[in-house]
Amino acid sequence: MSNYDYKAPDLASILAGLASLAPQPQPQPQPPQAPPPPQESGPSHVPVPYHQAHEAQPNHQYQQILQQQLEQASRSTQPGPSPVAAVPKPIDPATITEWSAGLRCVMKTVARHENVMNDIRRMIKVQHEHEEQWFKGREALLERQVARKEGQKKLDEVMKAIGGAVSSTTPTNTTEELAREVETFDMKVYKAQMQMAKEMTSKLRNMGVPFFGTRTELIRPMSHANTGRGDTSKEPDGKALIDEIELVKLQRKMLGILEDLCSD
Repeated sequence: MSNYDYKAPDLASILAGLASLAPQPQPQPQPPQAPPPPQESGPSHVPVPYHQAHEAQPNHQYQQILQQQLEQASRSTQPGPSPVAAVPKPIDPATITEWSAGLRCVMKTVARHENVMNDIRRMIKVQHEHEEQWFKGREALLERQVARKEGQKKLDEVMKAIGGAVSSTTPTNTTEELAREVETFDMKVYKAQMQMAKEMTSKLRNMGVPFFGTRTELIRPMSHANTGRGDTSKEPDGKALIDEIELVKLQRKMLGILEDLCSD
């Protein structure tokens, strides 16, 4: 045995020395990972590197911010809405008491609706047919009266010629009797005209034709009508009043306008 003792190095020391001499491997890049959820067991937390914290922000937050910026830019570049012109409030035909306003109303509303104009044409046609029937009926009545009077006269002459007795009873063909008969016929025609006018007024009012549905508070009663032409009395809201006679004149004038429009 030699003078010095040889000790074999242990395996752990040899491996440690070799590991210190070997080149250190480069760390492989790893995809960013979201930071672990905070632990509720304590207030302390492990610091996260800047690049990992930056990558860990939720993507939807950036999308929301980008979307808001795009919307703001779009609103700033788009022209603002053009101002809408105020639409004038339509005039109620029942409040019109002046001819010029009534004429404008009927030309802007009634005259532009063909279905309304067709209804007015039929109504005017029926009116003319009735008026023609009444006229012909009166003419026929007068002819019958003349014929009866002439027939009675001829009958009396024949009776005298043959020596017969002439009737001594009061004849029914006196002027008074004939006039009464005509008056009765005229009264029947007048009632029929009033009924027809009432129906026409109702239809024209529903169609929106001025002067045929005028509010009663805008019509001055006959007992309070001013005979002077300079009367300008008005309601508290500024609406001009109109008397019944003037209203009838405006109605007839409007009927003439409607007939002219329907004849085109």
